[in-house]
Amino acid sequence: MTRALIPIAALALLWGCNWPLLKLSLAEIPPLTFRGATLVFAGLGLLVVARVSGESTAIRRAWWPKVAVLALLNVTVWNGLTLFGLKELPAGRSVILGYTMPVWAMLTSVWIAREPMTPRKLVGLALGMLGMALLIGEDLSLLERRPLGTAMILASSIAWAIGTVLLRTWKPPIPLIPLSGWMMIVGWLPIALLAPIFDDVHIGRLASASWVPWLGIAYNIVAAGTLGHWAWFTLARTLPATISGLASLPVPVVGVFASMIVLGERPSVLEWTALACVVGALTAVLWPARAGGAD
Repeated sequence: MTRALIPIAALALLWGCNWPLLKLSLAEIPPLTFRGATLVFAGLGLLVVARVSGESTAIRRAWWPKVAVLALLNVTVWNGLTLFGLKELPAGRSVILGYTMPVWAMLTSVWIAREPMTPRKLVGLALGMLGMALLIGEDLSLLERRPLGTAMILASSIAWAIGTVLLRTWKPPIPLIPLSGWMMIVGWLPIALLAPIFDDVHIGRLASASWVPWLGIAYNIVAAGTLGHWAWFTLARTLPATISGLASLPVPVVGVFASMIVLGERPSVLEWTALACVVGALTAVLWPARAGGAD
């Protein structure tokens, strides 16, 4: 499990720091247009990395339906609904709602994958969700005033959890990097088709945008897109769904603190307490078990 710490740390920094940048970018570029401009290039980047590494990028015809389902859940629904919800809610609270995913992953993995729930996993889940609850509780009134944004982000979180469990359960016989690239490209297609319908966008609006959304697009192609998805799919494919879900918990904590720095907020006692809970959750599930001891 300790080998997972590098992709966990990369994921926390790359995705956590992305939330305030997304919030600023969406003020100038509509959600689907923004995501449509990033996902396809991040996916192509992963395929290029795969080819340079000597890996095959081919997928057998029989596996394309499952790859499409995985792309729909892990990429299309997660990215699309999250960005619409982010327009309605503050960035810090949006990331917390989005990363309630470990709860849904745990329930889905027990139901679909028949994964056992060990005491350490339960302790980790309880600590992680306590941290999330502390942060959510402060803004319940805001969430009640913005039910559509809340519903969208929660729905995206549930879809992501199901996609994570299915990725682990189906075990596609495809190398990780090309699989990640194809999932992003396939998941991008519905977003690209829906963007002209739901987004009010034109060339003049894009041309007048400041440097901030263009920085956001570049960051989401290279850092959050290519590198971040590599880190996530590495965790999702190599760890049990309950543990990989918990491994995503540092992302909302980094997202909250990044939003404070970028958007001018200040940490409170609750944020520090939540951080301690998340660190405890990761320690519970990732610390090496003693020989002969219970996991």
